[in-house]
Amino acid sequence: MTSSSTASGLKRNRGILLLIAGLFGLPILVAWLLTSGWVEMGGRGQLNHGVFIQPALDLEKLPLAPGSQVLRELPPADWAMLYVGAGSCDDLCVRTLHILATVRSVIGNELTRVSVFGLLASASTPPVAQAPLPRLLTDPATVLAIDAALRARGGSVALPRIVFLDWRGQLMMSFAPDSPPADIKQDLKRLLKASAIR
Repeated sequence: MTSSSTASGLKRNRGILLLIAGLFGLPILVAWLLTSGWVEMGGRGQLNHGVFIQPALDLEKLPLAPGSQVLRELPPADWAMLYVGAGSCDDLCVRTLHILATVRSVIGNELTRVSVFGLLASASTPPVAQAPLPRLLTDPATVLAIDAALRARGGSVALPRIVFLDWRGQLMMSFAPDSPPADIKQDLKRLLKASAIR
């Protein structure tokens, strides 16, 4: 056997090994890309649209007024979307609450696990709305505490914000009021799926 045929045989063997490695490695790479969210988010490599509140803000540590006690009484595995505003319910509040109510209605069979509330610093008669508003809670001390905690965790994050609250009383994620409803829905569905009781 000549040295040229030996070199050619080695090249062929090396090619076969690379092909086998590719056949086994490519599905693993594709699976990793899909589960990491890289493909789903257009290559940005993140799953969530909202900002995770890290560490999560525990309602038990806030001066919750009796009128807001309902926020501490969510059933197991349920969530709430809160519009947290530093004042009363103005036009932005009304628009955002309607968007949150719509997001809730389009998440499918999981909608029974989600509530929508407005948590406001001051009570007033909201502007006339075309559809009924979700429940409005007035609790200035809690709103002030949430505002301070969000600023401490996120730097320039200021009210008003949309905040996700889980059944354990943890404020987990926040959004700007002008966030696309599709982004809010996608994050909410992911959290509902992850927290489902089986």
